[in-house]
Amino acid sequence: MAAIEPDGPLPSRAGGQPPLEIADTVRYQAPALALQAYRELSLSLKDQRDWEGALLATDAALAICPGTADLCASRIDLLGRLQRDEEAARYLQALPAAVHDSVPLVHARVNALNASARFDEANQILRAGVRRAMASGQADFPLINQWLTHLVSSGTSGRALEAELRYFAGCLPDDLRYQGLIASYAMIRAWLAGDAGAVLSIAAQHAPFEALPDIDADRAMRVFYRYLRQLALAQRAAVAATAAPARPALALHVLGESHCLSPANGVFPWHGQLARASARFVMGIQMHHLAQPGENVYKQRVLSHLRDMADGPLLLTIGEIDCRPVEGMWRAAARGAVQLEQMMEATVDGYFSFLDQALGQRAWPSITVQGVPAPGYDLTDRRDPGDKPGFIAMIRRVNTLLAAGARRRQWHFLDLHAATARQDGLGNGLWHLDRYHLSPSFYQHAMEWIDTGAPGQGRR
Repeated sequence: MAAIEPDGPLPSRAGGQPPLEIADTVRYQAPALALQAYRELSLSLKDQRDWEGALLATDAALAICPGTADLCASRIDLLGRLQRDEEAARYLQALPAAVHDSVPLVHARVNALNASARFDEANQILRAGVRRAMASGQADFPLINQWLTHLVSSGTSGRALEAELRYFAGCLPDDLRYQGLIASYAMIRAWLAGDAGAVLSIAAQHAPFEALPDIDADRAMRVFYRYLRQLALAQRAAVAATAAPARPALALHVLGESHCLSPANGVFPWHGQLARASARFVMGIQMHHLAQPGENVYKQRVLSHLRDMADGPLLLTIGEIDCRPVEGMWRAAARGAVQLEQMMEATVDGYFSFLDQALGQRAWPSITVQGVPAPGYDLTDRRDPGDKPGFIAMIRRVNTLLAAGARRRQWHFLDLHAATARQDGLGNGLWHLDRYHLSPSFYQHAMEWIDTGAPGQGRR
């Protein structure tokens, strides 16, 4: 095949800057080779969070092969990341029907609708897209994940989640990764329902999933698989070691990301009474999701849980993901757009502003903000933040900001960092169940690490 030059000039960066560095290399290659080169460049730039560069590479690929569904989806995703939502919507609507309705475009359509606060419509399209993909023999891993994440994170979707898990378990390929993915969600569902025996039974049936080589596609769910299994084992051991517990006086609502699962189903002292913790789980939620202006799916899921709660005290377990070395504020600040101190203050202030509005609609017996624990992982390999003292200082500073925000509102602050940190700021090994999460046994002693929020008083 003769080498050709794509029609028209190659995309260039804003301001008339030179085209992408590899443009001179690929523009005279055969179309198939050039297309592949631009695809690879776009992926590489995405990994570097260079959204503009990735968009230019995607546009160059589309100039060679217009209407390619996955490239169109990537373009819409990148426009969204660049906060060019109206342009993304216009581009999506202009696509031919065959491309617009294809499986790769489901993600883009759902994200565009969620960005416009059209959540119900987005969920309908997501479910239909998953069903269409399965009917055509395309078991799309990210699409299934996105749908199940919605169901497990929504306060009123328990029965729908059970039905969908049965559906996927019955029609997905008999593959350890696919079945392990479904099993991990089933374990979350069982733990939320208070059934530790079911968690262990599911884990035993899918034990080979844990031993598979680590890949990005299912890394998060493999963490959940191990975490839920450890939680269920810890609960079984605690029950065996204690006499029949006293009847709890109240229900404690624990709302947050995966950290809300550690206290779930436990019975422990809470502000002078005995409480049983009930988890309200929103997968992957971070403070920055709630600090953002406008609506988004995370805010919608939190509000859904709050509407579904009976009266009772509230514990919020949000913030640890914001403080990891490979994501959240540390990685965002490393890109240089905003100084870390400014980002921390804006994120925590925005988080509390959302809580003020969301929680101000009713009277709560007590509100407790859980802090960020010291890292239970070594700061090496893929978790190496570079500036290790700076990273440890960030975690301390975020906890200081959270404690101050809770105190100003006369809420309580659960100081996980003080409970879990040794002198150098890393985990002390006393309370961690795994690299990230605490053991359920910590909550038997949680009141030792509570800042009451009362003026002039500290922990009690």
